[in-house]
Amino acid sequence: MKIAVISDIHGNLAYLARAKKIIEEKKLKIVIICGDVQDIEAFKEIDTWKQKVYLSLGNADYEIRYKLDSGVLISENIEVFLDYGVINIDGAKIAFCHYPSFAKKLAEDERYDVVFYGHNHKPWEEKIGKTVLLNPGEIQARDGRPTFAIYDIDKMKAELIVLV
Repeated sequence: MKIAVISDIHGNLAYLARAKKIIEEKKLKIVIICGDVQDIEAFKEIDTWKQKVYLSLGNADYEIRYKLDSGVLISENIEVFLDYGVINIDGAKIAFCHYPSFAKKLAEDERYDVVFYGHNHKPWEEKIGKTVLLNPGEIQARDGRPTFAIYDIDKMKAELIVLV
């Protein structure tokens, strides 16, 4: 199974739409977002997606966190995790969060097959022990080209998708 891994959207709806188009073309059913959706409008857009979405909140998601906590914002499709999430997909144990230092600690623990993270806007992949540690880059394109990753659970291999 292949899944999409996105981070650091920062309200960029244009690049988010491009990512969504590719996700739909590739018929991916699961999307993991590693924080910093930032914008309520972007959150609501993602909530309309057909895919199951898992979101770990980031430092720019304070308004989303507040509105979720107060019950003003309700999601039909997004499973939200405050600090980090852990899910199992096709026998793979996956952790995801926003911060690189926390992700590295999760990977060093070697309880997970793969750990996804964001925050620094830089695509990166390394192996720590038996755990793959991966940053899909950024949708926002603040520090470079907008990217996200498609991760093949069966092959434990990532493909970086460049949106421009």
